[in-house]
Amino acid sequence: MRSLGDKNEAGVTVLAVDIGGTKTLVSLIRGGRVVKLEKLETARDTSPEDWLAQVQDAVRKWNAAYDCVGVAVTGHVENGYWKSVNDNTLAIEKSFNLADAVAKFGCPFEIINDAQAAAWAEYVDGACKGSDLVYLTVSTGLGGGIVCNGKLLKGHRGLAGHFGQIAQNLMSADEGAEPIEDIATGRWMLKEAEKAGREISAREIFEAAGAGDSWSRKIISASAWRIAKVCRDILYTLDPPVSDLVRAFLLKCSRMLRALPHLKRREFVHPRSRSMRG
Repeated sequence: MRSLGDKNEAGVTVLAVDIGGTKTLVSLIRGGRVVKLEKLETARDTSPEDWLAQVQDAVRKWNAAYDCVGVAVTGHVENGYWKSVNDNTLAIEKSFNLADAVAKFGCPFEIINDAQAAAWAEYVDGACKGSDLVYLTVSTGLGGGIVCNGKLLKGHRGLAGHFGQIAQNLMSADEGAEPIEDIATGRWMLKEAEKAGREISAREIFEAAGAGDSWSRKIISASAWRIAKVCRDILYTLDPPVSDLVRAFLLKCSRMLRALPHLKRREFVHPRSRSMRG
């Protein structure tokens, strides 16, 4: 893998790519600022080759005006290969050689899980700058990242932070039991809205809740309570000084958590860096 190394000078332009379960974001970043941005749909019924080809088509008009590439993806990244962790979030058949594919951009690059990348961004220049933290993001799936003793924890196989895969019922003997992200995140919310006779987007569910609709508030409350319990388990396991939550769940989750024993003094903050997760 060709590493970015110390390419963080103000004059260096980075092509940043974030491939999520719903959308793909492509941007040019210079001096810490986004100077160009493209939002693309992640066609879930296609393949990594198609997603990266879509990215290359989108940036062709920028005439390779970048010095290096950073690619963040949902799922498991290990030794240059990209695999699904939960097919319901984004399905990848077998294992895809992401390093070889990104090398075709012709410049130094880094590839990483998207939530791990977000956690490191918050540590380097975000709301938790310089502080150990646990980052949690709720979108199409549920992902996370851990910074401990000033280092990003990826784990031995790159799986660290996949909190969404925690079993929803630890007492169940069913090996096929759904992970928590299948009953608390965006796709689950859409299914619950459909049961209520509404075919709307996740954003519209939150808007409906803000307008006082009881059915949408019930969906969000159920999700937030489940996420809060995940946070509780994370806090008991890692005992971080700061937990970094996405805005939509920050207030509700933190209130629920502070009602639990031993967790009242924990600090919960909203990420300063804008989420690119999809």
